[in-house]
Amino acid sequence: MLRLPALIASTIACAVFAAPAFADDNGRHGRTCAAKAKGLYGFLCDGSTFNGVAFDQVTYVGTVDCDEKAFCEGYGTFNSDQGSVDTHIAGAGTFGRNCFGRIVYTTNEIVLPGGGTIPLPPATFDFIAVDDSNEILGSGVAPGMTGDSVPRLTCRLVRIR
Repeated sequence: MLRLPALIASTIACAVFAAPAFADDNGRHGRTCAAKAKGLYGFLCDGSTFNGVAFDQVTYVGTVDCDEKAFCEGYGTFNSDQGSVDTHIAGAGTFGRNCFGRIVYTTNEIVLPGGGTIPLPPATFDFIAVDDSNEILGSGVAPGMTGDSVPRLTCRLVRIR
């Protein structure tokens, strides 16, 4: 029987997106995209991940706040057939040409009801900022991995005005 933290760790580590990455990876283009995307976003991710036995339908909903220097931090609820858990993510990333980017959440953790946390491996996402950065579309990625370990999760972020 799979334990909930193990499922959450494998799923979130490969698939938690939820925010844009905002650093100057490509000179002026990166700085411009980062400045435009600064702000608070609501997000919803939907898809499936492999839990070690079968593919599991998952959703992830929450908010993320990003600054103009490539740092994003957010909180949400991750849902699977194993239950729901609160999460905290934080990390920085890069923008390239045309506001396409990658974020690596080096802080990726389950938040326990008593206030403690369970750390998880970093999570990586590729994304594109659209509609003048009022919306961000993304997908969980697993660089260097193949097969079932690659997440099948898509995310949509919308600026909270």
